[in-house]
Amino acid sequence: MAYYNQQGSYNQQQYQQWQQPSQCYGSYGNYYQNSVFSVQAWQAFQFQSPSDLHVVFTDVMNRNPVNASRNAIQAEDLTNVLNNTPSIRNYFKINWSRELCSIMIAMLDRSMDGFMQWEEFTELLQCLVSWFNVFRQHDANGSGFIEASELIKVIKSLFGYQISPHCLETILKRYSRVIPDRGCLIAFDDFVSLSVRLRAYTDAFRKRDALQNGQETGRATFEYDDFLRCVMCL
Repeated sequence: MAYYNQQGSYNQQQYQQWQQPSQCYGSYGNYYQNSVFSVQAWQAFQFQSPSDLHVVFTDVMNRNPVNASRNAIQAEDLTNVLNNTPSIRNYFKINWSRELCSIMIAMLDRSMDGFMQWEEFTELLQCLVSWFNVFRQHDANGSGFIEASELIKVIKSLFGYQISPHCLETILKRYSRVIPDRGCLIAFDDFVSLSVRLRAYTDAFRKRDALQNGQETGRATFEYDDFLRCVMCL
């Protein structure tokens, strides 16, 4: 469970065992513990306090009686918050699509109901601010793109995923665009989409890892229906 404490600091009470470093999956869990959960989204958006961010959440939530009854929002509501809250829109300076908002909700949908509760909402914003800081650090000229070599460095060295060269090549084909005279580039929204899926798919696979003597093996068995449920939500 994630929460804000009385000082307005964001915390993760318990980080799951299957997100700890391993030879099979790398150390991506450390990135979330050390970076994502130390960033304060409400400060990045220049709100006066965490409660100001909660007002934004509850305002959009209460516009729909179904949302209000669940104390949660849906993809179109998240899209509205990101695109129409001035301080948030001015921070990221991109137009968020409903499709991307849907997969971001799915990444953190621990209740598996298709809705995003307040705790999930705050964790998502922590992720987005952290990812945006990383992206800006590697977008040296402020063009809104990072190069393929920078993306590979982020995935392996900073995020800590244990990924083969062949898998990285597949990732670049899926999430990059080739621009004349500029090479293979990645935009921030594609960077977010990739980051969401890497985390969600890795978490889902690790939950099903065929442990041997208590150690992860990097192998898992999926039933067809279980596999579809994992991938189709993203």
